[in-house]
Amino acid sequence: MLENRRRFDRSSGNRASAWMAYDDAPFAVREVPTLRLTAGERQIFVPSDVRRVPGRGLDALVVGGWESPAYWLAALRGRKAGARLVGFYESTLATHGFRSGPVAAVRQKFFRALDAVVVPGVAAQEALLSMGVENSKIFVGFNPVDVAGIHAGAVKARVGSATEPDGHRYLYLGQLIDRKNVAALISALWRLGDSEDTLTVAGSGHLLEPLKALRDELGLQDRVAFIGPVAYERVPEVLAEHHTLVLPSTEEVWGLVVNEALAAGLHAVVTRSSGVAPSIEGMRGVFLSEPGSADLAEAMAASKRAWRGVVAEPEILAHTPEAFADVFLDAATGSR
Repeated sequence: MLENRRRFDRSSGNRASAWMAYDDAPFAVREVPTLRLTAGERQIFVPSDVRRVPGRGLDALVVGGWESPAYWLAALRGRKAGARLVGFYESTLATHGFRSGPVAAVRQKFFRALDAVVVPGVAAQEALLSMGVENSKIFVGFNPVDVAGIHAGAVKARVGSATEPDGHRYLYLGQLIDRKNVAALISALWRLGDSEDTLTVAGSGHLLEPLKALRDELGLQDRVAFIGPVAYERVPEVLAEHHTLVLPSTEEVWGLVVNEALAAGLHAVVTRSSGVAPSIEGMRGVFLSEPGSADLAEAMAASKRAWRGVVAEPEILAHTPEAFADVFLDAATGSR
């Protein structure tokens, strides 16, 4: 682990450290001391004690990124020790920070030198292929969440719930930052015009006050509610209170909240610029859109028209963390 719990908890962009609960794990976990350099949402980890960086005495080594010196040092040590080197890459063509120049060349060299690369979906696979990585080296999985837990929690939360409201309940769950495009979502609700439809905005960020001002300017005070950040354990309950999740991002590497919404039986309106989009296209309750407010409004209206209640046994339930772990195992052993 390059990130320790204390530092993880201090970062407002992260979820609760329950995602890092490994005290009872049936395997050893070590934290590598690092210095973290931050530029926007990008984080670079520099090992403060190079002796703690793994790489020796391994059959296979999986590195979770490429930007940080910690990954390069581990890969060099692993290669020297004869370990099978496996990378993980989740960026898409749309989210590439460097599309040409020396940084792009270094990234290409890193991934082409690996024995295998795991990707969480077809969008990331396309990005690797564009770098010249051989398709035979790419192992495609599906970025997972605890779909079974989310599904069970939502089912439990709906037991004894009140009668369905007349309007459609839309939900945004995430950070209030520029690339999340929440202003376009609020404008999309205004375009829909139906006074009984509502939008819940759950999250925090530097755009909170400007977004509230936009809501008030559009006269949506009674239809758009800002409820602040939601603790992870409450996510199933909040999802169960709504019909359609909207992810309006102009740029999104994946969008795990979409997995959670689909697992809870909701519809999901997702922009095509989100990495999750091509992997869920065709699933029941999924409506893909461009990020403009008019396009979002059209997709949201389509979701409302198609709503016939909670989606029973959604397809996303097949995409478990265990299934993704098997993809890593296949990559580490070189089997298909």
